[in-house]
Amino acid sequence: MFAQKNRLLFVLVVIIILPALLTSAAGAENIQANEDDEEITIAYVPRSLDNPIFLDAFEHAQEKAIDLGINIEWVAPFVYNEEAQIKIIESLIVRKVDGMVVSVNNTPEYIDVINRAIEAGIAVATFDADAPDSKRLFHIGIDNYEAGRVTAEGLLKVLENKNIDYRQQEKNLDTMIMTGVRGALNLDSRIEGFLDTVEATNIRVQDIVENQDSVNLSVELLEQYLQQNPDIDIIFFVGGWPFYVPAEALPNFQKWAANGGVAVGIDIFYDALLLQERGLLQYLVGQDMATMGSKGLSTLYNYIKYGAEPREYIETGVEVADDDNLERLLQTHRPWRVK
Repeated sequence: MFAQKNRLLFVLVVIIILPALLTSAAGAENIQANEDDEEITIAYVPRSLDNPIFLDAFEHAQEKAIDLGINIEWVAPFVYNEEAQIKIIESLIVRKVDGMVVSVNNTPEYIDVINRAIEAGIAVATFDADAPDSKRLFHIGIDNYEAGRVTAEGLLKVLENKNIDYRQQEKNLDTMIMTGVRGALNLDSRIEGFLDTVEATNIRVQDIVENQDSVNLSVELLEQYLQQNPDIDIIFFVGGWPFYVPAEALPNFQKWAANGGVAVGIDIFYDALLLQERGLLQYLVGQDMATMGSKGLSTLYNYIKYGAEPREYIETGVEVADDDNLERLLQTHRPWRVK
């Protein structure tokens, strides 16, 4: 009788406790599954939101994020401001995002904030503009020195086609260079490649105009400069800041180009190609922002998720726009839906 009671008690214990144990185990599995399925968040931090050149990177990074099932954030100051951009990066560190892909300068302030993010366990890569002296994981972008060199070679071809002698040492071809901010490694490298290529010519730089990476300011500075210096022979645009407006918004630039001024630059997009079609620009070199967005995101994701070590430098290559392919490029580069 005692044995029967013990067996009955055992059965009751099993009936009462076992489901709870099973439920607890299942709950633990669900918690583990939820932890495994927790979405990764990667922030893209371009230099500013007012420069549409970054839109291709944004669009393709978004598409890749959907494919990977992760969160992407696109955050930056509206106009470029170093202090504001660093504060945004600091806020992402506080929020403990999983990764960042940033476009920055190679200055002590940027190097410090990137290194602090790395020390906090956040994976950081750079795109467009690099900070190689930081502990960033990798950089994805064009070879900027090569882009400057290719632009200079294109300029020499344009001068030959116009029968302008760039070897005649008796008369200089006065040149203005428009850049964003001196000290930006990508922009300075483009200038260096350009100057090294034209070193043996009579092309002489008279002025370097800084537009502070501002689209609106670049238009104002360009118009003011040409009003004051209508006899300048050549302009090298290190980036496409003033190319987003129609030709009618650049009356001094139009007049200067109609009088024989030669302008070349870096960045290819639909509005820039329209200016080239109108004869305001003669040669352009483009960078692949789409790949910087999609491949930059997927490469950082693979490192965060699987520990896949990337190459330190991922080159995206350049394309050129000249008279031979302008019509085709106008078909392949469509207007952005937003600016």
